[in-house]
Amino acid sequence: MNYQLVGADLRPGQAPVAMIHGLGANLAFWYLGAVRHLAADLPILLHDLRGHGASSMPPSHYRLHDLAADFAALLDHLQIDRAHVVGHSHGARVALAFAIAHPDRVASLTVADTQLRALQRPMRLADWPHWPRWKAELAGQGVTSFPPEDAEIDFRLLADLGPRGGAALAGARGAMRAVNDEAGPEDPPELSLLPGAGGGRLAAALARPGAGALAARMPRLAALAAERAAPDAPRRIDLRSRQMGARGSQKWQTLLETTTAATELQDEGDVPADRLPGLTMPVLLIYGALSHCVPSSERLLEVIPDARRIMVPNAGHFFPIVKPRLFARALRMFVAGVETAGTPARGRFRERVQAARAARMRPQ
Repeated sequence: MNYQLVGADLRPGQAPVAMIHGLGANLAFWYLGAVRHLAADLPILLHDLRGHGASSMPPSHYRLHDLAADFAALLDHLQIDRAHVVGHSHGARVALAFAIAHPDRVASLTVADTQLRALQRPMRLADWPHWPRWKAELAGQGVTSFPPEDAEIDFRLLADLGPRGGAALAGARGAMRAVNDEAGPEDPPELSLLPGAGGGRLAAALARPGAGALAARMPRLAALAAERAAPDAPRRIDLRSRQMGARGSQKWQTLLETTTAATELQDEGDVPADRLPGLTMPVLLIYGALSHCVPSSERLLEVIPDARRIMVPNAGHFFPIVKPRLFARALRMFVAGVETAGTPARGRFRERVQAARAARMRPQ
């Protein structure tokens, strides 16, 4: 398994932020977004799912419990007892499966835009209100062939549209601004419920005196930070640099054609609806307001006891790379709130969450 432990030094007994990517991507999915904005302050563990990135591609064992077991083995290898587990899309299903199987090893759980069949019926493109918008974006990027309107939105369709449309499916115009977007007027109101504060930029951290050790641990990030700091640096996200272009697409096709992944990745039996209420750790649900997965977030909010939700405005399924600063800020504040559990700040946080829930349930 390919993995990287980056960011701030991991202290003995500390829970790192462990981020799990979705299908058709790899650990580089997080680099210019969440890692770029969090690595100066938090230890971050990234890994490639089996069959993805630089991890091996065995012929079988791609069900959620297999991927969750891989993650557990990685934590064992690194002698990490607990982690703040973050997953996007299928990575969030893996995170949920891991939390169900190993609740004592999850300091907190962040579910970023995933759909669960146990909670949400499959949706066709024609039934997704925001498909015309994304279709227009894809066409603007030069995509000329599209799935049929009655196609079910599943992992195959999302993984196929991603490489074909690049940043377009994620919202191309938003992606052009994403690297330097500042939290501001578009902050979701739920963000005010999270304790803690935002943090400095990685580039600034790497520029501080004595930052050589930090740069040495993260050579790719150091190079990227230097590149972005150049006066003429392009302010855009390059998905091809994340192996989500032609190379990633080819590996994805190989995975589906030469292994049992095509069938096993559809099995969500390791995340049954009746086990979700048993997740008692702090849970953050963060979803793109335009995503087809929003109905799943509504049900998760109902059934998970200590869950709170943030809706990212003007963003769809791939908001972690469209609005990376907002995503990172929400995650940082959530983790900070968990780390201060038992303090007055944590108590006030829970009171604000409960008040917000009560207001949401109050008849209009």
